Amino acid sequence: MQAAAFGASDVMCVDSSASALDCVEANAELNGVAEKMAVVEGDVMAALRELKGANERFDVVIADPPAFIKKRKDIRNGEAAYRRLNEQAMRLLNKDGILVSASCSMHLEEGRLRDALLGASRHLDRNLIITERGFQGADHPLHRRFRRPGISRRCFAGLRRLDAGFVPASCKPQATSCKKKPRGVESRGFS
Repeated sequence: MQAAAFGASDVMCVDSSASALDCVEANAELNGVAEKMAVVEGDVMAALRELKGANERFDVVIADPPAFIKKRKDIRNGEAAYRRLNEQAMRLLNKDGILVSASCSMHLEEGRLRDALLGASRHLDRNLIITERGFQGADHPLHRRFRRPGISRRCFAGLRRLDAGFVPASCKPQATSCKKKPRGVESRGFS
């Protein structure tokens, strides 16, 4: 929503939740950016594969999934899921694109999201430069029994093929939690 409000020509939101996408549409209407917003309801991995198959490209991709690691026993599978998601997201970036990756998994150790991003970029023969890291905002206070610095992590990263030089563009992306479904998406092969 904020990307559309601050000048993005097109914004696409993908979510499996119809109610979250309804929220996006309603907020887009209220903010006067409905014509810029497209929403896709469904599995994000399938949607990312379809977008790649359709040769879609984006300047910025924000990957902000629900917690993949809800219990300690899920750590291995969850870390693999973060790597797969971010690899698919990286495939959709334009040259000099920006990836914003987030995790709200309390069992994901601080450096492991970074490791997932670096592993995904190496698999694609891309150079990833993390330009900023962040943690949860004031609306997600840290409970006193947690010894970790926080459960919500964000990485802002520039991505380029390994054979090219890279100078990261300065940017201050802003995150949003709303997602909405655009009209006419079916014509692009999404359901």
